[in-house]
Amino acid sequence: MNNIRNLMVLMILVGLVAGCNLNATNPATSFPVTGTQPPLATATPTLERPLAYGPAFEVNACPFEVPNGYNPICGTLTVPENRSQPGGRTIHLAVAIFKSSSPDPAPDAVIQLTGGPGSSALMNAAPIVRSTSGTYILGRRDYILFDQRGVGYSQPNLYCQPYDEYLWSARERNISTSEYNAGALLLLENCLADWRAQGINLAAYNSVENAADVDDLRLALGYDQVNLYGTSYGSLLALTVMRNHPEGIRSVILDSVDPPQASIDLDLARHADRALGLLFSGCAESASCAAQYGDLKTQFYATVDRLEANPVVVEVNGPYRSSPYKVYLDGDLFIDTIFAGLYSVDSLSDLPHLIQAAYDEHYSELSDSIGGGAIGSPLSTGMFWTIWCGEQVLFEINAGPLPEGIPPQLSSHFSIQPLVDTCQLWNLPAVDPSENKPVSSDIPTLIFAGQHDPITPPNYAESVAETLNHHYYYLFPNMAHGVMRSDWCALRIGMDFLDDPSHEPETSCMHDLPDISFP
Repeated sequence: MNNIRNLMVLMILVGLVAGCNLNATNPATSFPVTGTQPPLATATPTLERPLAYGPAFEVNACPFEVPNGYNPICGTLTVPENRSQPGGRTIHLAVAIFKSSSPDPAPDAVIQLTGGPGSSALMNAAPIVRSTSGTYILGRRDYILFDQRGVGYSQPNLYCQPYDEYLWSARERNISTSEYNAGALLLLENCLADWRAQGINLAAYNSVENAADVDDLRLALGYDQVNLYGTSYGSLLALTVMRNHPEGIRSVILDSVDPPQASIDLDLARHADRALGLLFSGCAESASCAAQYGDLKTQFYATVDRLEANPVVVEVNGPYRSSPYKVYLDGDLFIDTIFAGLYSVDSLSDLPHLIQAAYDEHYSELSDSIGGGAIGSPLSTGMFWTIWCGEQVLFEINAGPLPEGIPPQLSSHFSIQPLVDTCQLWNLPAVDPSENKPVSSDIPTLIFAGQHDPITPPNYAESVAETLNHHYYYLFPNMAHGVMRSDWCALRIGMDFLDDPSHEPETSCMHDLPDISFP
């Protein structure tokens, strides 16, 4: 079943920033670590800054459950929905400022730019700030989390819960692709009608306005300079800020880079083939893995074909209800499950076992992995599709055929046609073509890529680096998606860079990077 966005896996895994807490216990690490937040410092950010259209930050109660030991300043940033109409509708962005634990913090905060597009930083605030990377950032400077327009606790938010629920419940029926997609499109159409009835201008929920929000946030909070930290779509947003609002940006960390000039949807089959190839060859080169699991590639594609011809029912715990879903596991959902596992080196090392288990028809062993990272905080459906349709798909429709040599199971699975159908329903104008061009900048930029990343591979990072005049690029052969939050060495490099972006960071720890271990 090649369905709209292949269930929910790709929408959510294109850059969720939370949930990965690296094991940074290497003795070479020597950052100041503090586990709790101090009381609010006296140097709180300026709460308001007059501009032509009057964006303002107002302190109010935190809308999320604040983790123990932390005392953030929460509030809302009010900005125009459409900056070409400064006297028109305004929207409200939810913000949390976690103050540095240092008695003498650096004056330049870090602003976290989450991925998706459409994932919520504040719904994931606890794992973000409690992670090793969050703790180290707070040990030196303020850490600002905010929900982008249309997302999370910001108002309005563009969630379509009936559609999200359908992505799960429809899997309990062994229905055709056309029937599945028709049901999904109907629910999306209903949500679109509701948003438009509220007067929401969907065309304004794009990366250009999103980047202007970041600049307004800096100004309204009174920071002369800030550092941007973006992963996946967050990296594309950071690049858009660098292009459109370079003033006030001290440095930028781009992790698992999503370039504005890339066509992710057209590249997905090729990227999946590359990442799967690394998995297959990595197991084959490991004596223990090869002996235990044999020819993974043959097993994988044989399983895809068998499940596509004869789906099986598997019980899966999911959102929206307490009882398990009894989903039909077909070839496409099996591809989604394995593809999702490629994002993290922790789950990647388990994939040989999952592939062989499915090949041997022990399908219940896949239960916890089916759906990938979809269980958790919801994704803003409207924000995702608005950005994807206006900034990606409309530029991909006439981009030509997929490259040759891709296994037909992957080329069929990652077809762009379901995306085109959804974007026809969205019916939005494309962004200015200049926004899909490479970004040129002199801002100091640190770039990370993981060799095993299945969605934003190293060549994406390399293409971005070509037009950034002051960059440091590091490829981690032992990492996948989200390098700095997953590897102690990358975190050490990132912290060194934040201390002094003008000079190349210390990278000696890269000489001792472990290989990915396959059982």
